[in-house]
Formats: sequence, structure tokens, C-alpha cells
Amino acid sequence: MSDRISETALTEWLLRGFALIACGLAVSNLASSWWADTSRLTILILLLSEFYTLTLVLIARRATVRDLSPIAVIATTYALFFVVLLSADGTQRLVPEALGVATQVVGISWQVASKVTLGRSFGLLPARRGIVVAGPYRVVRHPIYLGYLIGHVGFLAVNCSLRNLVVLGVFYAAQVIRIVREERLLCASAEYLEYRGRVRWRLVPGVF
Repeated sequence: MSDRISETALTEWLLRGFALIACGLAVSNLASSWWADTSRLTILILLLSEFYTLTLVLIARRATVRDLSPIAVIATTYALFFVVLLSADGTQRLVPEALGVATQVVGISWQVASKVTLGRSFGLLPARRGIVVAGPYRVVRHPIYLGYLIGHVGFLAVNCSLRNLVVLGVFYAAQVIRIVREERLLCASAEYLEYRGRVRWRLVPGVF
């Protein structure tokens, strides 16, 4: 059976329900950590970011084709649940809290601008929901992930531990898998091939 399968309404809503549970657990975990120490603004900002993502999952446009291969599902599942694995306990502040917060604000601002530009084409599993080439998508092909990366650097700089470093390292390995799998679907479009020729970098300019 092909990894690229046509969507049905039942499949769509089952996946959204699963995403809702996963994001809900992540939000609950972050809320508990922040409530234990309300001075940790980096945790609060990460919480707000995850809540925004949860909202977008519920209003996203239904995909025409989605990748349900095992590797795509595993990578996406980890990306949904990774926040539950992060911990503010036993961490070190490599920079002042204010600097970490400022970095997160930059990342989230970029992320929000990218998501607003993307509109209802936002999704979790690699899929075809239309092609967007405006705004932040003129800089890199996956600007939302770049926003996550900047924000997570700010979080890790204030909540540094081996555990958090490993959790985020695995998260970005999963993100690379999702990027590659999604582009395999999108490259069926001549419009996307032309866009890929104009915007060279996927995630970080000059790196990947």
C-alpha cells in the first residue's frame, strides 16, 4: 500500500482527536511546571505557544493527501508529546531569564507570523494542504519550524539540563524527518518545485 493515502473525514477527525489529547497533555504539563514557580516566564511562554498550536490543529484545512507511513507517524507522535518530557527541575540558567524570554518572544513572533501566513493549511502529519510562498516562506521553506527552533534555544538557555538537551535533540531529528517526508508529497506539484528552486533552505539559512 502506498504511504500516500487519500484523506477521509473519519481519518481526519481521528487524527485531530489524537492531536488534541497529545497537545492537551503537553499544555497541562507546562501549566503545572509554571504554577509551581510563576517566575519562570520561559515556561509560561512555551505554554502559550503550545496552546496556540493546539488551536490551529482544530481549525486546520483537511489535507488532500497525507503521509501515514510508520516513520512519519512516529516522528509526528514524538513531536506532539515531547513537551511532556521536558522538565524545569535540576536545570541551570546559562543566561538571565530575561534574555531567554526575549529569545522566545522573537521565535514565537516569527512562528506566529508564519502560521498566520499559512492560515488553515497548518497541519501535523506531512501532507498536502496547498502551497504558501509569501511572507516568512520567502526566507526558508519551513519557517514555523525555524520559529520553534529559536524559541527552544531561549527555553534551553534558561532551563538547561542533559535531559532537556536530549529531548530537544530528538525533537529536531523528528522535525527533519517530517520536513523531508512532507517535501516528498509537495514535490508532486510543479508550483512547489519552482518555489523550492527560489528558496534554497528548508529550515536554517546556510545550514539546512
